[in-house]
Amino acid sequence: MVLPKSLQPAAVDGVQFAADKAYQQLRDAILDGDIAPNRRLVEEDLAAQLEVSRTPVREALLRLAQEGLVARVRGWVVRDHSPEEALRIVEARAAVESAAARLAADHITAADLDQLAGIADAIDRPGATVKDLNRLNRQFHGLITAACGNPLLIQFAQRTNISHWSLSATWLMSAKDAAEVNAEHRQMIDALRARDGAAVEALVRAHIGRTQSILIQAV
Repeated sequence: MVLPKSLQPAAVDGVQFAADKAYQQLRDAILDGDIAPNRRLVEEDLAAQLEVSRTPVREALLRLAQEGLVARVRGWVVRDHSPEEALRIVEARAAVESAAARLAADHITAADLDQLAGIADAIDRPGATVKDLNRLNRQFHGLITAACGNPLLIQFAQRTNISHWSLSATWLMSAKDAAEVNAEHRQMIDALRARDGAAVEALVRAHIGRTQSILIQAV
C-alpha cells in the first residue's frame, strides 16, 4: 500500500525523531561510561532496548561513528582511546571550545547564563557521583559552545567528546578536583556576563589544559 503524499513527510519526520532520540541516548550512555569501551553493540538488541526499529539505530550508530565514538569492526563496537589518541582529542577540544567561547561572549543570552549558573550550583551540591559530575560538566561546556552561533564549531566540538572511562586510568576526579574545576566554571560565567571574549577564551583553554597536562604526563 502506498501512503498519500501528504502523509509521507510525517513518516519521515517520525523516523528522524526516533533516530535523533536513539543517537542522544546512545551518546549519553557512551560518554557517561554506561556502555564501556570495546563493548559490542548489536543493532537488534539496541532496537529492542530503545523500543525503535533497526533503521533509526543504524542511523544513530553511523552518526556516532562520524564522531569517533563507535567503530565498525566485524560489527559495531564502542571505541577505546589510547593515551596518545586521547591527547590529540583534548588538544583539538581546547582549540575548538576556546574559539567557540570567545564568540559566545557576543551571543549568549541571559537565560543561557542563568542555566550555566544552575549547572555550576548542581556541581557544588554534596553527593554528586562521578557520572553526575561528568554529565553536568558536559552540559556546561556544551551550552557555552552552542551559544557561539557557529554550526561548524558546534559540530567540531561534538567530535572532541570522549568517555571519562577512557581517561580513568590517568585521572580520577576527587572532590577537591571537582571544586577547583567548578571555580573555573564560575570564572567563565563572570567573563561571559561581562562580554569579555578574550578572557573567557583564555579561561576555557587553561581549563581544558588541565586534562591535557595530565595526559601528557601519562603519555
